[in-house]
Amino acid sequence: MPFTYQSIIDLARIPLNDEDEARYSNEMLLSFANQGVLRLLKHRPDLFIGQFGSMPNGEKLLADTFPLPACHVQTVADYVTARAEMTDDEHVNSGRAAAFMQLFSSEAQP
Repeated sequence: MPFTYQSIIDLARIPLNDEDEARYSNEMLLSFANQGVLRLLKHRPDLFIGQFGSMPNGEKLLADTFPLPACHVQTVADYVTARAEMTDDEHVNSGRAAAFMQLFSSEAQP
């Protein structure tokens, strides 16, 4: 079964300690997931070769299929975690948010 955007959000909720969905809404985390895929498109357009007819537009739904190979699911989940942490962390550059953003950045490099 292919991964969906819900899969990304579920993975992001683990380090966020939000399995009960009390701290972050699905809509917020989905927005971060869409932005993460768009950042991958910007930095790694080679990942989207052959998908010209269905390029990411930042408007995917939870049930939509993730457009990249499974090895990139955790990368986008790390981005979602970082963005969510940034909304809570007033010291973004010195905490967990920075660590998750670094994970995303290192995985997004060619």
